[in-house]
Amino acid sequence: MFKGIIAALWDMDSIGEIEPDVVFLLKSDILNLKFHLKILKDRGKTVFVDMDFVNGLGEGEEAILFVKKAGADGIITIKPKNYVVAKKNGIPAVLRFFALDSKAVERGIEQIETLGVDVVEVLPGAVAPKVARKIPGRTVIAAGLVETEEEAREILKHVSAISTSSRILWKMKFLP
Repeated sequence: MFKGIIAALWDMDSIGEIEPDVVFLLKSDILNLKFHLKILKDRGKTVFVDMDFVNGLGEGEEAILFVKKAGADGIITIKPKNYVVAKKNGIPAVLRFFALDSKAVERGIEQIETLGVDVVEVLPGAVAPKVARKIPGRTVIAAGLVETEEEAREILKHVSAISTSSRILWKMKFLP
């Protein structure tokens, strides 16, 4: 499911430009989430919702089930508790972590291994290949600060996908 370029969507203004099949809906609110998901799903997109950026939404089982019932194919979260609850309920989940320094990477990898995380999104994207080498067998998505097609192609040699808000990179064709 996570191969090549994923459209990271901060607003619905650029919806007509989305070429990738998978979309990470990064911002919404509880009043519009179902509507946003319907628009994307009607365009044939697989949509994961960053539940940490849905205004008015809390965390935990009810929040995760709310996102799923609204039409999401899965969730993205930085919170291990939400990841575990989603997986327990059979909802696909992506755990995001920030590789700020070597200690953060150590803690992140420890958390990934302890929780049995199968899909992880690493920010910034340029360090995702380094992290991917340390967690073989897992799907790694690079995100953040990937700006050129050249950078993207190099990163995609080491990770499964890149989540990006760059409309230019949305048009990039990736051959696995």
